[in-house]
Amino acid sequence: MSNNHPVEIDGITGEVETLPPQRGRYRCSLDTMQDVKREMAKVYREARSGVLEVTDASKLTYMLGTIGKVIEGSDLEKRIEALEEVKNEH
Repeated sequence: MSNNHPVEIDGITGEVETLPPQRGRYRCSLDTMQDVKREMAKVYREARSGVLEVTDASKLTYMLGTIGKVIEGSDLEKRIEALEEVKNEH
């Protein structure tokens, strides 16, 4: 079988199903907690509507949660540095 698209074999029926072509690299802004929150909500809605498998959604939400923790830590680090600068000036 020659095909330019990836395929998947159904584990129950053994049937070969053609997967949709990749759309290219996914881009979204994940610079703020608001961005992460928005993307998590999108993943949730896609899982609820059946567009995205729940297992894939779980993995993506875990990664988004980790990104959120990094943003939170980075913001705290900046605030502490600013407080230390003010303290050292006095």
